Amino acid sequence: MRKLILPGIAGLMLAATAAAGPTAAASGTKLVVAMHDPGCHWFYVGGGPNHRHYAKSLTRSGPVTLLNLDEAALKIKGPGGTRTERVGAKLTLRTKGVYYITMVRQAPDDNHLTLKIT
Repeated sequence: MRKLILPGIAGLMLAATAAAGPTAAASGTKLVVAMHDPGCHWFYVGGGPNHRHYAKSLTRSGPVTLLNLDEAALKIKGPGGTRTERVGAKLTLRTKGVYYITMVRQAPDDNHLTLKIT
């Protein structure tokens, strides 16, 4: 089942990156959470088709809009409480602080993402 989902998620990720364009990436306001092995989900922080960059923790300034391109819903725990966002959903985080992001029903050895908004 996972092998069937991965090409679709990869296509969504590339479409979202292309739609964001260079000005949106430069502003630092959009952030993609994407499926990538090992570790299941990561922050996708750019790169070309032959050289992609992924991170488990990031610091960003100002409001950040998360786009969930993972294989399941995400739990986001932060200063305003806990939210669950479905696949394909966008969530704008405006409150400064540290956010902990995990996938719903994730395996214990999967990545736990950390986003700090200053």
